[in-house]
Amino acid sequence: MLPPSVLIVDDSSMMRVLLSKLVDGDRAGDAVGEGGGAARWRLAGTAANGREAIERARALQPDLCLLDLEMPVLGGLDALPALRAVSRAAVVVVSSIAGPGSAERRACLAAGASAVVPKPSGAVSADLVETSGEAILAAMRAALRAAARGGPP
Repeated sequence: MLPPSVLIVDDSSMMRVLLSKLVDGDRAGDAVGEGGGAARWRLAGTAANGREAIERARALQPDLCLLDLEMPVLGGLDALPALRAVSRAAVVVVSSIAGPGSAERRACLAAGASAVVPKPSGAVSADLVETSGEAILAAMRAALRAAARGGPP
């Protein structure tokens, strides 16, 4: 059986690379980034804006989507309902503007996001893996567990 697939959506190529490494480095039985054990996830693809995300979600049918909010062409909050409509993917928002208690966080959860994890240092957070990596992975696992039992996102 293949591990769950992940679509990564962020307009920053650096953030797409960091999130891809985080996803790829999550191995059963190991700490983040150690590289041993079986892969918990497989990368389905990436997208640089909400419009691309909707197209790729429709085509790839990922199990989970990591979604930024601030992007050109179509932002994550505007793309979220369409993503939920074209695929079964659970959505975990990873954004610098959706911190605890923010209106953006509430809007994401109301639109069907399973979780919201803030980027630690702004839109381009080079310290993402070290600072928020475990929180992102925990949110991903929880989102898939909720989806598997048919619960709310």
